[in-house]
Amino acid sequence: MKKSLLILPLLFIGMMSASAQVSINTADVATPGQIVRQASDTLPTISVGTASASSQVWNFSSLAQHVHDTLSFMSYASVPNSNFTSSNLVIKQGWRANYGYAINSASSVEQLGVSGIPYILGYYVPVTQITTPAETLATFPFTYNSTFTNTYRNKAKFHYGHVPTGAPITVDSIRDHSTTKKTVVVDAWGTLTTPVGTYNVIRSKEKKIIHDTVDVYYTLLFSSSWHNNYQNSIDSTTTYNWWANGLGYILATATMDSTSGTIVRRVDWSLSAPVGVGVPELAMPNSELVYPNPAENEINFIADASNQKAIQIYDIAGRLVDIIAVANNQTIINTSSYSNGMYMYNIIGKDNSILNKGKFAIINK
Repeated sequence: MKKSLLILPLLFIGMMSASAQVSINTADVATPGQIVRQASDTLPTISVGTASASSQVWNFSSLAQHVHDTLSFMSYASVPNSNFTSSNLVIKQGWRANYGYAINSASSVEQLGVSGIPYILGYYVPVTQITTPAETLATFPFTYNSTFTNTYRNKAKFHYGHVPTGAPITVDSIRDHSTTKKTVVVDAWGTLTTPVGTYNVIRSKEKKIIHDTVDVYYTLLFSSSWHNNYQNSIDSTTTYNWWANGLGYILATATMDSTSGTIVRRVDWSLSAPVGVGVPELAMPNSELVYPNPAENEINFIADASNQKAIQIYDIAGRLVDIIAVANNQTIINTSSYSNGMYMYNIIGKDNSILNKGKFAIINK
């Protein structure tokens, strides 16, 4: 019985620099309102290099865009969750309602847990996963030779109510609990080039050893009960993160093969140009105000509600499809009823003038 629980990468944090060596502190963490556009190369041919104090040169200019995604940074008040009342920063991944809850303090940035609707064993299932103690993502100041260790537990209990693929029984509920031992060291610095540009960076190496246990509740021979230790596993992972100035998030993350530990299996990297620490994406050119594009079931518009009134949506033939009132700086439009194809939009001002216009696509439905 394979398991795919909610793993919501918490990819953010801007930087400050000292010479070519980047240093990170609490003021560099991305703030609510910022939008991050990302791409993933699932067949990378790059090298992570070696651990060294000397200035290194990483060339990732060949990275491809096999997958696109967005990260929206939000305040806790935008999506409150009683399990994470101490959170002061929330990250929404893509268009789905998947959220990571974090604390940004003077000494560190930590993840308290995640909540969302992940795809588990063939179905979308609401899950809240609580991390105790919080997972440390970075300690401040975070610079060359910084290091820390972190041991934490993830716990999730949720109703499933389906027959997993290949299983002869209906699983009513699932409990997942894991213990992770994590070690992080900033082991190198230098410059990194992506298809977007070249940046001064530091590189952190992150190693995790994960002991995971899954319990299931199901009926067998007219008896319903919890079946503890239904699945046990021990896994280890290694990832490298490159941190740069003025981006508000991690520039690139390389996920290594869990068996060899030397082959790069995936690289997630930034498509957004530098926006300055704490500057919302609203300050970017108009093409950056609509995401994800292409979209599937939901599209977000970042629009200044103080002078904007509505968003008009037209199909490729020029027919009016939808009119959405602008009440907040972030307007989320449900596009699940839209057919695949190209659409045009006008952003209408309170004086009924057209303040901005553009296009977006609906695909993969």
